Amino acid sequence: MMVSKKALLNSFKQFMVQIYKDAMLILLCIAPLLAGSVFKFGIPFAQELIYEYFGLTKLFVPYYLLFDLLLGSLTPLLYCFAAAYVVLGEIDDGISGYLSVTPLGKRGYLISRLGFPAVISFVVSIVLMMVFSLSDFALPYIVGIALSSNLLGIIEALLVVSLSSNRVEGMAVSKLTGLFFLGLPVPFFVEGSIQYLVFFLPSFWLAKFAIEKELLFLLTGVLVSLVWIFMLNKKFNRKINK
Repeated sequence: MMVSKKALLNSFKQFMVQIYKDAMLILLCIAPLLAGSVFKFGIPFAQELIYEYFGLTKLFVPYYLLFDLLLGSLTPLLYCFAAAYVVLGEIDDGISGYLSVTPLGKRGYLISRLGFPAVISFVVSIVLMMVFSLSDFALPYIVGIALSSNLLGIIEALLVVSLSSNRVEGMAVSKLTGLFFLGLPVPFFVEGSIQYLVFFLPSFWLAKFAIEKELLFLLTGVLVSLVWIFMLNKKFNRKINK
């Protein structure tokens, strides 16, 4: 069943009102901008200080790309967590079950609560990487990194809403979802085929794509992400049906 644009927009407006009323969620939305400023200006400044006092010229320079990937991943991580936090509140209040049986439907509910925030974070990720990136990225690679990072954000949101019964549990589960981002540093610090032991982490393929600039790594990461999203979406739908 097709969901009307009006129903989607009205639902998204309700979502934004809830974000606006929560100071913590507002802070989460502006945190990537603050982090980008720290990465762009703080890390090179720290590198200069280390060189001045210890004579180490390239302590951070080899890992500028890793900092860029962290920045690119931070926006969807925080935006999608904010979305998950709102959804958990609606589950507590019984609102999610009500909305899912209105003309909005389950599909429309997920689009308005997770899809729209993911699209916004995708755009914000691209802008922040263009402005604050420490590395020289062509726009197609920035788009690829933003796409993979946003899929990671959706996985995090679905994990939080699927495994948590309330917002307190959601905060705890969100910390565990950070494990999904442990794949980012693996290609930087682990050599050889042993690094592929973390093939099930989409973040690993994101890092491989950023380093090697091979489309195959990007597509593999997208495929792995979609498998996670499919499984978690089924679990979330079962939760809504209870």
